Amino acid sequence: MFNHDKRDLDYALAFTELYQSEPDKALREAKCLKMQVPYILEDICEDDLVVGYMRHGFVGFSPQYGGVYTYYFHDDKVEEVLKHLENELSPDYIEQVNRMSLFWAKENTLCKVKERYYQKYPMKDDIRASYYYNACRIAGMNVDLDLLVHTGLNGLKKRVQSYRTANGASTFYDALEQSIDVISEACLLYANKARVQIRTASMKRKAQLEEIICTLEHIAVEAPRTFKEALQLMWIYSVCSDLMNFGRMDHYLGDFYARDIDSGRLTEDEAIDYLSSLFRNIIKINKIHDSRIIIGGLGRKDVQAADRLALVLIKVARLVKDVVPQLTLRYYDGICEKLVDEALINIQEGAVYPILYSDDAIVPSIEKIYAVDHQMACRWVPFGCGEYVIEGYGTATPNTGAIISTALDVVLHRGINSFSGIREAEDCGDPAEFETFEDLFRAYESILKPVCESMAYHEQLNYEVAGEEACYLHLSLLIHDCVETNQPIFSGGCRFLTATSEVFGLITCADSLMAIKHCVYDNKIFTLPQIVKMCDANFVGYEKERSILQGAPKYGNDDDEADNMAIRVFNHIADLHEEAGAHTNLYRYKVVSVNNSGSSERGERTAATPCGRKKGDALSNGNSPSLGADKNGLTATLNSMAKIDPLRHVGVVHNIRFNKELLKNNTDKIKMVLKTFYENNGIQTNLSCVGKEDLEQALLFPERYKNLIVRIGGFSARYVELSKVIQQEILLRTTYEEL
Repeated sequence: MFNHDKRDLDYALAFTELYQSEPDKALREAKCLKMQVPYILEDICEDDLVVGYMRHGFVGFSPQYGGVYTYYFHDDKVEEVLKHLENELSPDYIEQVNRMSLFWAKENTLCKVKERYYQKYPMKDDIRASYYYNACRIAGMNVDLDLLVHTGLNGLKKRVQSYRTANGASTFYDALEQSIDVISEACLLYANKARVQIRTASMKRKAQLEEIICTLEHIAVEAPRTFKEALQLMWIYSVCSDLMNFGRMDHYLGDFYARDIDSGRLTEDEAIDYLSSLFRNIIKINKIHDSRIIIGGLGRKDVQAADRLALVLIKVARLVKDVVPQLTLRYYDGICEKLVDEALINIQEGAVYPILYSDDAIVPSIEKIYAVDHQMACRWVPFGCGEYVIEGYGTATPNTGAIISTALDVVLHRGINSFSGIREAEDCGDPAEFETFEDLFRAYESILKPVCESMAYHEQLNYEVAGEEACYLHLSLLIHDCVETNQPIFSGGCRFLTATSEVFGLITCADSLMAIKHCVYDNKIFTLPQIVKMCDANFVGYEKERSILQGAPKYGNDDDEADNMAIRVFNHIADLHEEAGAHTNLYRYKVVSVNNSGSSERGERTAATPCGRKKGDALSNGNSPSLGADKNGLTATLNSMAKIDPLRHVGVVHNIRFNKELLKNNTDKIKMVLKTFYENNGIQTNLSCVGKEDLEQALLFPERYKNLIVRIGGFSARYVELSKVIQQEILLRTTYEEL
């Protein structure tokens, strides 16, 4: 323990010294990567067929690692080690470490973004509104892995040299070449690790390690020739670059797979073993909100070959059942029916993958949203929790979010968050004086408009500072048009520099506004102050009144009045984001409704709402109905979901949980229901087949249900490992027992 900790401090000091010694940001990053990558690479595990794993140090460079981006510094970890070793380190050494900590306190990229943001939007009395948030990171990068595996590292280097000849010399091009060498050296490092292991390996393992060595030594220089080589190159690049989402795997590996299978060089069982090894590596990294692998969809170059690999990937997801990778199937009219059949078998057997998306709705919307042709639109992929990005050409980091149900609460309490009692906004007016529903909606709009403007600025700033700090060399290699234009990804090289903003409590807010409109303005059952008073009492003593509010029309029942309110609320927040984004240098700034656990966690800190939801209960998740509000069955729920215009967002989540018997005995009918949903502009479905009884038993006997996996919204998890509030929210979701 001592040597390891001291080694981490030594490395941090050396990394800092190297960082300070090079003023050119491109060369500095290349040098830092050259030092960092060998240090963070871990040994080969006994069952690895696809090798590569990392652990991060106290200081370093990363595009996306853990939400800490560009140059980061973990002062808490440094302090912990100093405390542990305080009696064994010299005063001079401790002073060096303290100077390093003071340097990074101002130099790390996260601090630079915050400092510049607060110059324009200073916090008032150190109080920050609870109905929106800003984060600092780069997320969801999906690079051109097809270019990587079909060009190889040496081909990428020749590509850089070709564009340097055309555009002129630059330190950016020099650094790109050096960053390629870092990946090549990582391949050779692992080849040497494998040689060491061969000495004591069993005969079976020795043969595996010999093949691993040959693979690594080849891809260190030349383009992959086989499926195994292409898979390994994709992974070693991902490890070195901290890539968290792995794109259209059947598209970029399908031809390798089909060719090797047809030639007899590879068997399906071998492919399953290698892909299972890849899945285990992804599981070990434990990025549960990312780790997407995409299959299916329009625009694949060899559909038959891709489908063959896609079927194997579905099978691997069934065999290596875990919370990641997030296998995602892009559905379209004319898709290979066996892919859908196998996907539903996975769900029936308790997996939550693949997730289904509809290209028939999404591709046309991408064409219009991004103003691109059909071919480019077909490059879309969902990443992370489900946000869209154009693979190899775009960014779409989701760093901001609006909790609009809380914003409504603040409006109804004249600028005060009734849960915390803290003033968070200017007085929007006395609810007693809102003579019409439109008066209330204008007040609601007034509180969100400046918030969206500040969030858009923060998204722009997030990219700007990242671009000032580094070139993101490994990403720039495979994002167009960086190499082509001699511009790093966040300094003009990315063709579609977009950002996304999360919306929480969307349907909770819409149902609340609908209840107010129905009970106050349309039917004069209550006054608005009376509803506010009921919410403030958490409906204690107002049980009858609460049932009336709950009985107002609700989204999720194919009720046009309620669904139109949800559409209005959705379109309104989408409009505010688009308007705010138009005043930045972002290509697009769009909303998503792909809630992860935040709908439950933020619900814990949200007062009772006019829809009848009690204080602390979960908010609605994604575009799914409020808990228990969908009363008219699956078809009605899907009809409501399909009414949200796909042009107004770049990602939504719909949670659908079947009874086990329903899916087992009605597979063909369910396929038809889903097909109809997608034909009617339905976007996405998180399908699961976990009985309510299983969830209840898991709460009573968690030791028996350690591997019960559930879909939360934008990610999955083991049910027994979730917090109580999230467990309760999932338990209360509707389980469809009939069609």
